[in-house]
Amino acid sequence: MTSSAAHLAVLTLIVGTASALLVCLLGLAYLRHVRMERPAIGTFNGRDVVSVFVLLSTIPLFYLSLPRWLLTSFLILTFVSALSFGLRPLLPPVALWLVIGGLLGLNLWLGTNALGTVAGWQVFWAENDVIVLLAAVFVANLYVQGGMRLKHVAWFALALAAYDIVFTSVAPVTDALVEAFLGFPLNPSVGMRFGFDNAAIGIGDLLVYGLFVLAVAKGYGRRAGQQAVAVVIVFGAVVPALVPLLIDHLTARADTVVPAQFWFGPAAFLTWLWLRRRYGRERTMQEFLAIDDVAPVLVGSPRGPGRSSGAARSPAVGSSADGSGSRPDRAVAATGRDRRSP
Repeated sequence: MTSSAAHLAVLTLIVGTASALLVCLLGLAYLRHVRMERPAIGTFNGRDVVSVFVLLSTIPLFYLSLPRWLLTSFLILTFVSALSFGLRPLLPPVALWLVIGGLLGLNLWLGTNALGTVAGWQVFWAENDVIVLLAAVFVANLYVQGGMRLKHVAWFALALAAYDIVFTSVAPVTDALVEAFLGFPLNPSVGMRFGFDNAAIGIGDLLVYGLFVLAVAKGYGRRAGQQAVAVVIVFGAVVPALVPLLIDHLTARADTVVPAQFWFGPAAFLTWLWLRRRYGRERTMQEFLAIDDVAPVLVGSPRGPGRSSGAARSPAVGSSADGSGSRPDRAVAATGRDRRSP
C-alpha cells in the first residue's frame, strides 16, 4: 500500500519540524547552562573541519560493510560515548551509567520484540528519538564548546550539501542506509510510524542543524540564534518535506529519500556571510561566557554536577550583544583566540 505524496509530505513535515526545533532549543539550553569538560588541545581550525567531514562521510560506507551484530555493537559504542559526554556534567557516575544502560537496553529490547504492530513501532520510535536527540544535542555542544566556530560550520554544511546530493541521487548510499537501519535497534534517526508509513530524519542532519544554531548563538548572540533556528526550520525541515511534491525522490524500494543538506547547506553558508558582513567577527567561547546570554550559574564544574563553576566572568565591553542596532563584536572583551579548555 502506497500513500500519496501529499500525505507523506505532511508526515515528514511534522517529524522534521519537531525534531529540528527540539535539537535547536535543547542545544541552546545546554549551551547556556552546562559546561562540558574539554582538554586544552588548542584551537579548532580548518584541518579539524576536514577531519570531521571525512569521518562523517566515510562512516556510512563503513557501516554498510559490517554484519548486523557488528553494526549494532558499533552503534552501542557510538551512543554510549555521545550520551556519556553530555550526561557526565549532569549526573553522578552511578546514575549516569544506569540512565545510559536503561535507554540502550530498552531500545535493544523494543527493536527486537516490539515492531510487529503499529503501536509497537510508535513506542520504539519514541524511545529511540530520545536517544538520538540527546546524542545530537550533546555532540553539537561538544564541538561548539570545544571551539568550533560558525565559519567552520558554514563550510562544513556547504560541503555536506554536495556530499548529500551525490550519495542520495547519484550513488544510492543514503537509501542503502535507510534499508540497513529501518526495523532494527538503535536506528540513528528521529522518526515516527503513522499507519503503514515511517517518517524520519537522520542524526547527521540534526547534528548539522544543532552545530549551526549553537555556533550562531555563541558567535553573534541570542537574537541571531533565533534567526538561525528559523533558517533551520525553513531550509532544514519545511523545504525538504515539500520538495518531493515537485521533484521525484522515489527510490527503487518506494522510499522517498530527500537530500536535506542540499537545501540547508547553501542557506547556512549565506547566513554566515550575512552575519559576518552585518556584525563583524564572531565571539569566542570565552567571550560568550562573559556576556548575559549565559546563565550565571553553570552546571558541570570540576567540583561536581549542579555547582557553580566559580570562574571569574570578565565584564563585557560596550552595549548588549542583542541591543538595538548593536554589533555583537563590540559587546565582548577582546580575550584572544578561542581555546578548548575544561
